[in-house]
Amino acid sequence: MRRPAGLAIAFAAAVAGAALTMAAAPARAEIAALVIGIDRYTYINPLQGAVNDARDIADALKGLGVKKLRLFVDGDAERSRIIRAWRELVAETAPDSTLVLTFAGHGAQQPERVPGSEADGKDEFLVLADFAPRGPGTAQRLTDDEIAVLLKEAAPRRVIFISDSCHSGTMTRGFDDRAGMLGTRAARIDGKLVDGIDDDALPPPTRAALQAEAEEQPNVTFFAAVADHELAPEVMINRKPRGALSWAFANALRGQADRDGDGIVTKGELETHIRGAVRMALEGRQHPQVQPRGRGEVPLIDPVAGRPKPPSLLPAAGPIPLRILGKPAAVKILAAGMSGVESVGKEDAALVWDSAGGEVVSSMGDVLASIPGDPMAAETRRRVQGVIDKWSLVVRVKAAAESRSLALAVEPGDRAYRKGETVSLDIRGNAGTYFTLINLAADGTVNYLYPLAERNDPAQIPRGGPYRLALTVEPPFGADHFLAIASPRPMAALQRDLAALEGKPAAGEVATLLTRHLTGQPVEFGIHGVYSTAR
Repeated sequence: MRRPAGLAIAFAAAVAGAALTMAAAPARAEIAALVIGIDRYTYINPLQGAVNDARDIADALKGLGVKKLRLFVDGDAERSRIIRAWRELVAETAPDSTLVLTFAGHGAQQPERVPGSEADGKDEFLVLADFAPRGPGTAQRLTDDEIAVLLKEAAPRRVIFISDSCHSGTMTRGFDDRAGMLGTRAARIDGKLVDGIDDDALPPPTRAALQAEAEEQPNVTFFAAVADHELAPEVMINRKPRGALSWAFANALRGQADRDGDGIVTKGELETHIRGAVRMALEGRQHPQVQPRGRGEVPLIDPVAGRPKPPSLLPAAGPIPLRILGKPAAVKILAAGMSGVESVGKEDAALVWDSAGGEVVSSMGDVLASIPGDPMAAETRRRVQGVIDKWSLVVRVKAAAESRSLALAVEPGDRAYRKGETVSLDIRGNAGTYFTLINLAADGTVNYLYPLAERNDPAQIPRGGPYRLALTVEPPFGADHFLAIASPRPMAALQRDLAALEGKPAAGEVATLLTRHLTGQPVEFGIHGVYSTAR
């Protein structure tokens, strides 16, 4: 990526939040929770990370001192038990309490049971462990109108509802099947999406249930893993199968969403954290949805765990799990010649090097770099090593950014771009105003982007953003990663040394410079992948 000549950098003041429609609840309100995670389904495709999600969220809630916690995993997640547990929590808590409801598992759709009741003609439902698409097992689900009734019954208690599931659609960019994708949270039987119910054991929704679903419930904040037209993937996070929404929410409970450090997580803080964390972890492939809009100052979690203080600027560099495709004898030689990697199988790989095809692919199914040529040639292996070194830096910065996060986004959207197209990088959420931006090209080549003396770039940007920078797509194609840094102090020495790396494949040196110049400072990081293709 390059900054095109003649294009201005746009600065704008942050937009004020919408007016509050809920009164702030008293401090130290009680928190109670119902947490559900299902990997093992009796009749439909299993998952791998939903139980990990549920246990992680439960552990984070226990860390907040939550005593009224119901955890249902796999076969324990039975319809009547879940409904009864929710109503017990409502009965056991005071009106000023906060109730947390989280679901990690399959989601599905069916044609609307009451004609004209749904704008898209579909009823959504959460799939429970013993669900079957026909006969008595059809009762093992929670429909959208039933959930609306349960949430309404909790009023005036604040409710945070996290649904880490999906219904139908596709992800933003095409998926390369050389990567070991874990699957998505869309229920399937014999490879086909569950999209209908035969011999339904549940009665049609009542008029009261349809009314509850149609009403806005001011006590409820709802986070969905994806929009209706997207799939929610399971991914490897910290080398475990996970759902990104649940992972981000658990970290929010541990204090990572408390940006101002006041011990309270507002709706705006939680939304900013979840959107940014999921976008960063999944390279812009997943876009959590939040309802309602606005109400950013409404407190949701009080108290929250203290915001964690990382022990060092960047975590230590660990080996990158690498899978090499090719003839076994050649693979063994190639693996021995790479540094900073460990050889793994398909499901555990963070990177896949197709030595015959000349491409490196990420675990999310993105082509990171095209490196044609003889894989045994020194130059080919040097370029692949550059991709590995760059990915190692990306992993380390993402880990650091979990607790020092900037919110980055790319417009017009998270898709694959072509040569000559213009993209806009949007930076928000910065407490520090001194700003540095570099780009790491597919092979780890450094492009120093900001500030540039020849453009008279100011050293500081507005606190909180938004700050927007226009860039054009140029070869080499594959994965570019913007690395943004904000600090309350000038970074002239770091900027001088980073500028000296312009045009060099030097991702490892970037890590050294960051550690040398920024250790001990309250800096904030943001990192965002942008993908380009010649096709």
